[in-house]
Amino acid sequence: MADNRREFSDNEKMLLHNEVGGRCPLCGEVLTYKKNKKIHKSFEVAHIYPANPRPDEVMLLQDEERLSDDVNDFKNVIAVCRICHKKFDTPRTIEEYRSWMRLKRRLLQNTALKSTYILFNVEEEIKVVLEKLNNETVEGELVQLSYDSLKIDEKTNDSFPFAIKRTVKNDVVDYFDYMHRLFIDMDQINPYKFETLASQIKCFYLKCMQINQNQEMVYTSLVDWLNEKTNSYSRRACEIVVAYFIQDCEVFS
Repeated sequence: MADNRREFSDNEKMLLHNEVGGRCPLCGEVLTYKKNKKIHKSFEVAHIYPANPRPDEVMLLQDEERLSDDVNDFKNVIAVCRICHKKFDTPRTIEEYRSWMRLKRRLLQNTALKSTYILFNVEEEIKVVLEKLNNETVEGELVQLSYDSLKIDEKTNDSFPFAIKRTVKNDVVDYFDYMHRLFIDMDQINPYKFETLASQIKCFYLKCMQINQNQEMVYTSLVDWLNEKTNSYSRRACEIVVAYFIQDCEVFS
């Protein structure tokens, strides 16, 4: 019987390694090790739909979705540690197959979003906002917004976890009024600067929605993008900025 499995190149393996952030997406094990001053890989390229399915596996998976008809397509493989690979293959189950499919789809979507980061810029003035949010003097300038003014509940759905929603609500209550005043000051110095910034946030939000409408993923992607565009100055401050734009209707509108 012919073997349908192919050998992936070192460059392809590197891409798969980077896709999962260098750790097994199942157990968290680091997928490389250092020995004799060299870095060695300790992962395997696992096929989600088997490269050489046995008759019972063909029957088991006959009605299941596949991300590609080509078993060696990047959409059908994932970098995992040897132990998790073995557990997945022996014995194969519908539940694990579906779980790996969801995982791979999420990884593909993350890669697709990150590849667009360079296409979406953000005004330099946003860094000033992040710096002010991280300055301890901000505490004396905060004026809490009324909970009655919140729009978060009416704009979010079941794909936005309660824990994140609660954080967003608190960020809006604590920081919305302060940030609104910052943006007014910004516009007085550079007219239409806020509108430009808001449109940039809106454009990237819409791109996220094209790829995946899950609100948790959209929120996380917005924070990741803003954090990268500001040289990872403060992820927490980026969360506060995104919360502002959820309340201000650029996000989840």
